[in-house]
Amino acid sequence: MKYFRLLFLFSLCCLATAAHAQINVSVSIKQRFHLLYEPVIATVNVTNQTGREITLSDSPQYQWFGFRILAEGDRMIPLRNNNYHLAPITMKPGETVKRSVNLNQLYDMGESGQFRIQASIYFDGLDKFFSSRPTFIDVSEGHILWRKTAGVPEGQPGAGSMRTFTLLSHQVGETNTLYARVEDQADSMVYCTFPIGRLLDNVPVQAEFDSSNNLYILHLIGMRAYVLTKVSPSGEFGGQVNYSAPKTRPTLRKVADGSLQIIGGKREGSIAQMETPVEPPKLSARPPGFPKE
Repeated sequence: MKYFRLLFLFSLCCLATAAHAQINVSVSIKQRFHLLYEPVIATVNVTNQTGREITLSDSPQYQWFGFRILAEGDRMIPLRNNNYHLAPITMKPGETVKRSVNLNQLYDMGESGQFRIQASIYFDGLDKFFSSRPTFIDVSEGHILWRKTAGVPEGQPGAGSMRTFTLLSHQVGETNTLYARVEDQADSMVYCTFPIGRLLDNVPVQAEFDSSNNLYILHLIGMRAYVLTKVSPSGEFGGQVNYSAPKTRPTLRKVADGSLQIIGGKREGSIAQMETPVEPPKLSARPPGFPKE
């Protein structure tokens, strides 16, 4: 009888251990307020607290890594591709792994409003989902400052199609920020939406295309300090260069051969890499194609 009582107590302990075995999941998004179509980078931490080595992998029914995103009114935001797969990972006891993803690439978040976001991890070994606490973001359309459409030149990807370039202002915390967007409105394709830098009130932005329809944006960022930014028709960030103008406001001007010139400004070199939620661009001392003073 004593043997069976000990066996019963041991079984209860095993059940209690299994009941408390878990995977801890947390999600963080650095920025609360986003511009529409701007990358929304969610960083997920997964900690193995099961007390044993586990492998997280897709099952025939479920993907092991995903999110639950609700728009206003508790409306579920759908995946762009229901058949996406992520390689399995093996985790040692107590190990934590981190994954960062752009939610705009995985989910159809092409609308403004507030979103409630939870990361969800499925463990086939327990046939159970483990979810994070929710985090919230707000997405707005921003304010259009400038918009023009230009064609993609021959020799470039998408040659012959049209691209719409838009400059927008968006309040990020206490800072008004200038954004650039490139899209093909005919195909409803957005190639990029990213911040360019601080935008000072009541100071107009200058924008001009070169002969290859790269867009150059010149705007004031501080006391007599300007920055020139290049954006390609494919939505690639082409670099930034600082200019100073101690006497007069510099002017971005297109000359007869299609090239651009900066009148009234002195080049100071490339600026520090700007913070973006995507892989940061590399800046050179003078990116190719930048106009001369």
